[in-house]
Amino acid sequence: MAETYNYESFRKEMVQKDLHFPGGPEPGQRAPDFDLLTVDGGRFRLTHHRGIQPVLIQFGSIT
Repeated sequence: MAETYNYESFRKEMVQKDLHFPGGPEPGQRAPDFDLLTVDGGRFRLTHHRGIQPVLIQFGSIT
């Protein structure tokens, strides 16, 4: 049976496995470039910010 984790039994090794998405970059690798619409109708492209300022990418989920 697969071991699940929660705040009482949290272990770093378990998170590393859960954060891997097949086909995506591995932890520590450079993020691929992307281009997105912003909430104010502008555009955001990662390469325009790389090496200039830190970029925080936040994903939300309503489940």
